[in-house]
Amino acid sequence: MHLRNEELTLLYNANNARDRQTLALATTITSHINKQEINSVTISGTMFRLMVDRLQADPKTLLNKADTEYQRIHRGSEYDPSIWLQAIKKRPELLRAPVAMFRGKAVVCDTPTAIFRLVSPKQQTA
Repeated sequence: MHLRNEELTLLYNANNARDRQTLALATTITSHINKQEINSVTISGTMFRLMVDRLQADPKTLLNKADTEYQRIHRGSEYDPSIWLQAIKKRPELLRAPVAMFRGKAVVCDTPTAIFRLVSPKQQTA
């Protein structure tokens, strides 16, 4: 895993339209995008932990708690971050929204335009 400060890393589910729109908007920020499509690449535990750390959030906050599998199996559970990553890998629909990292910042993209929170308004037009 190689992370570069000038590279935008996006953890997303290509089967979700909102996630694909977020990827499209990411290309307006930079052409250097590290696509971490959850259905086709192996997401490292280190990458996942780095995203969670930069978000300063509990990994559980990245989950779609309305998902039937979450409700049936995971509701009320407290796991190590690696277990949450395994759950997301097994069922990508559990990922609530894309997660983007750029220049030391991270954001959960509940809407495609949330990705712009990674850059200042001046940088969006550059």
